[in-house]
Amino acid sequence: MSLTLLNKKCSTCKKYNFSIYNHSLTFDELDAYILEILYEESKLNYLFQKSKSISSKQRIIQLQRFLENSFINREADVDNTEIYKSISSNQNQTYYSFFAEALLARLNIDYVDNHLITGVISVNENLTKISTGADVCMFSDRTLVLGEAKFYGSLNKGIHSIIEDSSFNSKLSDFIKNVTSSDTEIILKDITGDICEKTSEEIKKLPLILSGFVLHTRNKSDNYDKTYDLVDNIKISDFPSHYNIHLYHLPIESKTELIYKAQRTALDLIIDLKK
Repeated sequence: MSLTLLNKKCSTCKKYNFSIYNHSLTFDELDAYILEILYEESKLNYLFQKSKSISSKQRIIQLQRFLENSFINREADVDNTEIYKSISSNQNQTYYSFFAEALLARLNIDYVDNHLITGVISVNENLTKISTGADVCMFSDRTLVLGEAKFYGSLNKGIHSIIEDSSFNSKLSDFIKNVTSSDTEIILKDITGDICEKTSEEIKKLPLILSGFVLHTRNKSDNYDKTYDLVDNIKISDFPSHYNIHLYHLPIESKTELIYKAQRTALDLIIDLKK
């Protein structure tokens, strides 16, 4: 099972692209594929601590990130009714955001650059000044990636929330301006706190990908042409020629069912680990 990136629309200015994660899977197979690439032990561990072995305790903690807070440390007592009740209450929006962010990070590794690691990019170690506002910040020796991830009931609403987010866009513009005008070392800090430094010239040569990702419930027609046209609404000032903006989306059958499966699978994995 695998996905392929299919470009659906290039902006009029030729700088931005809108793509779909294409596949020939059934929707049940797609749900299984998403959970496989998220929960497989080595893949999930890579998101949290690259190149470090994992203990059973750490594996449990990582999987618990995909549970509702009220389920943690009472996994064996949680039944399916409680999972559905929690989903229907729709109170924990941060859960949906985290799920989409984790999936975007995994897809970036699998489809953009398999050397990417999750981290923070800082100029002069001033994280407040240079905050990107991005959901996902990743880097390797050859690529920088900033990403915004959404999990919505429709593609249109998800894309609007990304490209019309003035705060996010202004932070991206500030980030680009600070990086391209910097004459000091750039700090790259991975999620475990390990630090590497690059000179301003090294960082300026790296291609930067700004990725906007929407995981969403499919529409009945499976036609998204009007939404693809929104790629022309992207406005980033002083955009360097070797930087790229890619919008991606992945339609699923049901937001509720995928989150149910995500919770149930994580619960069962943790229950087995605690035996």
